[in-house]
Amino acid sequence: MASTAQVEVVKSSEDNTLRNSKYVKGVQYLVENGVMQIPDVYAQPPHQRVDATKFESSNEIPVVDLAGLQDDSRSGVLAEIKNACERWGFFQVINHGVPVPVIERMMDVARRFHELPTEEKMAYYSAYQSESPSRSHRFQTIYNAEKQTVLEWRDSLDQKCYPPPEDDKWLKNPIDYRDAAMDYSGEVRKLAKLLLAVMSEGLNLSSDALEKALGDEFGQNFLINYYPPCPNPELVLGVNSHSDPGALTVLLQDEIGGLQVFNEGNWFDVKPLANALVINVADELEVLSNGIYKSVAHRAIRRVGDVARISIASFCNPTWEAKMGPIAELTKTNPPLYKEHLFRDFIRHFRSRYYDGKGCLDNFRLPNNL
Repeated sequence: MASTAQVEVVKSSEDNTLRNSKYVKGVQYLVENGVMQIPDVYAQPPHQRVDATKFESSNEIPVVDLAGLQDDSRSGVLAEIKNACERWGFFQVINHGVPVPVIERMMDVARRFHELPTEEKMAYYSAYQSESPSRSHRFQTIYNAEKQTVLEWRDSLDQKCYPPPEDDKWLKNPIDYRDAAMDYSGEVRKLAKLLLAVMSEGLNLSSDALEKALGDEFGQNFLINYYPPCPNPELVLGVNSHSDPGALTVLLQDEIGGLQVFNEGNWFDVKPLANALVINVADELEVLSNGIYKSVAHRAIRRVGDVARISIASFCNPTWEAKMGPIAELTKTNPPLYKEHLFRDFIRHFRSRYYDGKGCLDNFRLPNNL
């Protein structure tokens, strides 16, 4: 860690105007400038800190070997995935078909981007809420400048993947970023299509039912999260508790760990497995399945240590104009739990608020099912 001048830890009026504050340069900037104690604006309220929440270290998050889909084990693998979607909303997959060199290359360019000089990264900076629809990538350090009162201990790079950006709209530095990102996002897309088909079968629907429900071609973007070492890790969260608003998320995490899932009143570690991918049900998949599959609150903590953590979350989302609601075949014996809506309205509602567990989805439940 750098040993330059300590960042002053004071609470000032600029904490209330985060979009224009010094904190837009991100947490890596603080670390590089020798911060010895976190600024107050990063300190979580006592009841949300890791040591104040129920926590269990567990191996119970399901691990599914997808190689079995190609042999006599197929029915067993289908049952494992269905059970994981119903009980946990999360599972890890191995033998998933994404080549290890593609994974390693993606992690390498992710790290090299986040370790660029701050001013180079700031050339790509944009607040999440800004109106720049043609922009295919943005460097983020504050999730929601209008709503947040406490900042997260992470910097992020948001990249649109599908529909694919034009060649000149990819990040230029690192120089090999575009090729690595295209290869990785293409492999993740193939995996997502496979999983959506398997999940459809688990609902006794045709294998293309869920993918069709997402629109003509589901959207895709990824978020490269970078969690630098923190001098007070017990006071911060890397990502606050939330459920994802789209359909399906595919997460690549390094060996450091920090992802936690909320289940039956406790937080559980999702322990890193080499070259495994973490799959989670997002809100609109819960809607389409009429509550059979569960989206789940999750968060990222920052552990003690001097090594930065990296994760790459790939989001597979309905098209902007897709009409969402429980699939009709699933409401023949059970009444619909959710209002019909356009995905654009759901995502706008999600972006208008700060992370609050499953609060966004709860607002789309039908009144008799609250």
